Amino acid sequence: MSKILTKIQAQKKAGRFNLFIDGKYSFSVSETVLVNNNLYKGQELSETLLSKLIDADQFSKIYQKALNYLSYQMRSEKEVTDYLKKEFSDILLIAEVVEKLKTNKLLDDTNFAMSYVRTMLNISDKGFTVIKKNLRAKGISEQNIEKAKVEYEQAEMTDKLELLLPKLIHQYRNYPKIIRIQKVKQRLISKGFVTEEFENLLTNIDFEDEEHETELLLDALDKLWNKFSKSQLSASQKKIKIKQTLYRKGFALDKINSALEKK
Repeated sequence: MSKILTKIQAQKKAGRFNLFIDGKYSFSVSETVLVNNNLYKGQELSETLLSKLIDADQFSKIYQKALNYLSYQMRSEKEVTDYLKKEFSDILLIAEVVEKLKTNKLLDDTNFAMSYVRTMLNISDKGFTVIKKNLRAKGISEQNIEKAKVEYEQAEMTDKLELLLPKLIHQYRNYPKIIRIQKVKQRLISKGFVTEEFENLLTNIDFEDEEHETELLLDALDKLWNKFSKSQLSASQKKIKIKQTLYRKGFALDKINSALEKK
């Protein structure tokens, strides 16, 4: 049974209109829905048209919400979908909104992935392994990740690593040389770099600092000597324990023996 649109009232909120059907307020619509459906006072509205208007207005709300979310920065299709699902329950309308955004070139996972790689290259010290992990979490397909990898491969990563390495070497300066190199490598890998990217650079770095290494050894030796001095171990047993501990810490055996001989 048809109903009569008896009144169209503009809301205080710009672009929104209240619809009165058979003399009573029914629901509100956006200006876009009002215009696209040629609504006017006295119009007969079927149940089918009423349902269409409600869906159209909900679609408009979801679409505007998506546009607002995209206005701050580029997003992946998954990010937009997940965001809208937190705000709205109509999965089908959300899917329609996403398709419209893609049609209008407002959502494009290929461009997003390439842009994300460029941004990470500019603002972070991460390698592609981490970047790829982040892209996967954002729902980017393996195909688009491979396309975006070109951006990374064309970048000069050597310059970035040459800036990063001295910082890491300094950060682990209070470790013996062997451990320091291990920790620098582990840190680079955790940042997403692969061995092939930094191995040659590391071999060209002089990690030797005899004076500092000796200071580290003597300091560690003194602490262990004081620790084991309270034990019931014999002098030889104590030296063996200290030697084992220092060796595990990465100090060279000949330097450990030399330092212990002075005790």
